Amino acid sequence: MNKIVRKEQFSEKVFLFEIEAPLIANSRKAGNFVIVRVGQKGERMPLTIAGADKDKGTITLVVQQVGLSSKKLCMLNEGDYVTDIVGPLGNPTHIEKFGTVVCAGGGLGVAPMLPIIQALKAAGNRVLSVMAGRSKDLIILEDKVRESSDEVIIMTDDGSYGEKGVVTVGIEKFIEQEHVDKVFAIGPPIMMKFSNLTAQKHNIPCEVSLNTIMVDGTGMCGACRLTIGGKTKFVCIDGPEFDGALVDWDEMFKRMGTFKKAEQEEMEHFQEHLDGKEEVKVKSEEFATAQAKASVDPIEVLTDRDAEWRKELRASMKPKERTQIERVKMPELDPVYRATTRTEEVNIGLTKEMAMTEAKRCLDCAKPSCVEGCPVNINIPSFVKNIERGEFLAAAKVLKNTSALPAVCGRVCPQEKQCESKCIHLKMNEPAVAIGYLERFAADYERESGNISLPEIAPSNGIKIAVVGSGPAGLSFAGDMVKKGYDVYVFEALHEIGGVLKYGIPEFRLPNKIVDVEIENLSKMGVHFQTDVIVGKTISVETLEQQGFKGIFVGSGAGLPNFMNIPGENAINIMSSNEYLTRVNLMDAANPTTDTPINLGKKVLVVGGGNTAMDSCRTAKRLGAEVTLVYRRSEQEMPARLEEVKHAKEEGINFLCLHNPIEYLADEAGAVKAAVLQVMELGEPDASGRRSPVPVEGKTVTLDVDQVVVAVGVSPNPLVPKSIEGLELGRKNTIVVNEGMQSNRAEIFAGGDIVRGGATVILAMGDGRRAAQNMDDYLQKK
Repeated sequence: MNKIVRKEQFSEKVFLFEIEAPLIANSRKAGNFVIVRVGQKGERMPLTIAGADKDKGTITLVVQQVGLSSKKLCMLNEGDYVTDIVGPLGNPTHIEKFGTVVCAGGGLGVAPMLPIIQALKAAGNRVLSVMAGRSKDLIILEDKVRESSDEVIIMTDDGSYGEKGVVTVGIEKFIEQEHVDKVFAIGPPIMMKFSNLTAQKHNIPCEVSLNTIMVDGTGMCGACRLTIGGKTKFVCIDGPEFDGALVDWDEMFKRMGTFKKAEQEEMEHFQEHLDGKEEVKVKSEEFATAQAKASVDPIEVLTDRDAEWRKELRASMKPKERTQIERVKMPELDPVYRATTRTEEVNIGLTKEMAMTEAKRCLDCAKPSCVEGCPVNINIPSFVKNIERGEFLAAAKVLKNTSALPAVCGRVCPQEKQCESKCIHLKMNEPAVAIGYLERFAADYERESGNISLPEIAPSNGIKIAVVGSGPAGLSFAGDMVKKGYDVYVFEALHEIGGVLKYGIPEFRLPNKIVDVEIENLSKMGVHFQTDVIVGKTISVETLEQQGFKGIFVGSGAGLPNFMNIPGENAINIMSSNEYLTRVNLMDAANPTTDTPINLGKKVLVVGGGNTAMDSCRTAKRLGAEVTLVYRRSEQEMPARLEEVKHAKEEGINFLCLHNPIEYLADEAGAVKAAVLQVMELGEPDASGRRSPVPVEGKTVTLDVDQVVVAVGVSPNPLVPKSIEGLELGRKNTIVVNEGMQSNRAEIFAGGDIVRGGATVILAMGDGRRAAQNMDDYLQKK
């Protein structure tokens, strides 16, 4: 929460806010922007920083009331709090002594231009400023601009102040008056386009600052992408400033109108968007009323294979009897019904009787190979055998001894490729023990019982540790380090803790309340969480080290969405799976009372074959669309979990395998209207052993679509690793680490997608656990 310390009204709809944000004030530079969110249902809104005071710890924002989110902000007064402000974001303006520069600010663009004017003047430039607005009321910050300018021209459309005319008239006057080395322009897109054309006419470079549609502001969603110099760039990562001559202005004008209709509808129902009391309904599970008592046995007894209770359990049934028990089937919601609800979980969960029966199938192997298949080395037989004897809380205690997120892993981990793939039952041509289902059962039982146990915490050693990112890698690392007695601080860029668990996985697969309980448990263990902090932007690694942090774990995830770079891919309503799922999951955009806009497609195409593609197409189905999943290989090559594929088919998703998009067609408004698909066939195996898809010459199919979700993978976000001086980076800006997850900078460890380029939740957690063990060893030896 950030307090408003000063509010000033410039005109009917233009306001200046001075807001407490000490970390941002200290690190911000000219050209940076912030993401602002007003209210718990608020949209993430980009605003350029108009100034900062390091001594007061404040930043200045100038806001024009034009839509729902800006109106809610403008309604706040001195003493009120802004829910979230994160930044500084984007690359700062490149400042040097160019010679003579023209700085043109149109309307509200004068505010972000002001710090640039001040920085250019401080660098020794002759600064000629043009201030433009429709009328005198929209000329703002004139005194401040004059203080740092050698000359100022004011232009108004109606001639009510200064000279009558548009901004380009003022730019031309300065260019005709004397030699100009560079032009800077900030304002409405049309103003920047013509400012650039004016500069180009005189062969003068023109720098423009693009304020595009964004969700996260760190490159994760790709919503801000534009064609710059013939290549797709992300404004929040590569900009916001670009050479105006390279900008595809026509594309930008169209993309800026993506949510125009949705935003108009929101304004028509403004009152409904004002925050009120929300009724929270929590579904009661079958075992919620159980008066269960936490296990008083130490973990050593609960995991001892030679304990008397364990011997008696093994002797109670012969192995042959155990192998003859049929594997449990997970109860599920009806496919027709569940395809209409986003928040109800598809898998209902096991009953106590089902769980105990399934647990009897476990042979309690002397050398359990299932544990070898688990990246976090859960003592699987021990928690399973505790379920078999009805000690469900003891089973949860065993799980939490090694796993920070058992309820999450029981839902989203690909057990069939890990622990269950090593089960001895498979060697007997029988289905593996349902380890994932049992893990979920134990974790859910403990949560619903209200008798949640916490792992044993070592006495504090007084050593501060920083964690970058609150996804599965960071949470797993934090859980292990706090158990070892470290003082752990987790820094998250978004406004909610959980990373991909919150923005990337739909509630019908992983309910938010499950993630929240796991995070709350970590808080109770002593982990400190801080949202709205981007390490490398808000605060640097060097600053953290100066503040006494002795070790840093980077678990910032992959983040940067991949696109296919095919014609028409930047059309309106073509988005990355990251953007699509973030809008729906994290921002709850499909809820009419929330502020974040979303266009609901009627004919949706999802591109990809992984779990994220399944999440995207199943989400689109729940939002009322007719959905087609396109995948360039055959169904057998799909990397998605078999269960996810099964669920998608049951819910009516149309699978179109061996097809690949090669072009998108747009209507006159720039919105996608059709996808041209290349028919594929399988050729020779690639390096991974999968048969490579090759085009069938001359064979294409055109599908009518009004929305496309691209789910073809992600790349590591360069924002964090590139901000750390001397850090060795690998392919696509991954962080290079040794087997102990340690980087070439000894105090910095890393894991998850930022190391692997792409990983499952459980693999990321395994990295976090390994990093914790090795960082502890490293710090204890220092």
